[in-house]
Amino acid sequence: MARQNVIAGLVGQIQATNGFEAGNKGTAVAYDHRVLVQGVDRAAIVLADTFEHNRMVIGGKTEIAYVLTVHLFVRHNNDVVAARGDADLYASNIIQRINDNPTLGGSAYDAIVSEGRVEDEDMKIGSVHFLVESLTVRAREHLTNA
Repeated sequence: MARQNVIAGLVGQIQATNGFEAGNKGTAVAYDHRVLVQGVDRAAIVLADTFEHNRMVIGGKTEIAYVLTVHLFVRHNNDVVAARGDADLYASNIIQRINDNPTLGGSAYDAIVSEGRVEDEDMKIGSVHFLVESLTVRAREHLTNA
């Protein structure tokens, strides 16, 4: 396992979340902000933040604890109130999906959305206005010493 697998697992879980599935106006990707100029109504962009590697006392294993950030962009079409409600709904959907699938499809030992914050209520990308919210995901993986 590696961080890229954990990130791929998180992206996969978000892509299976209501509002981000294939065929609708939402998307989930890792690292790629270019999707914001492709006509999406919402995007969840996963970025790596920090990690901490620790030796576990039992079993000759180590644990890596990753901190990942999900930037949730919601198009607001000049109606910030509606976009705020949409952001609440989509953030809740992502939180519930990760609560229901804490191994991120088998890519992590455990994961949880530990915090969230509103970043910007009017970020303009091109000519499109987005509300931005960030979710912090903490994911752990256990590694066996080789």
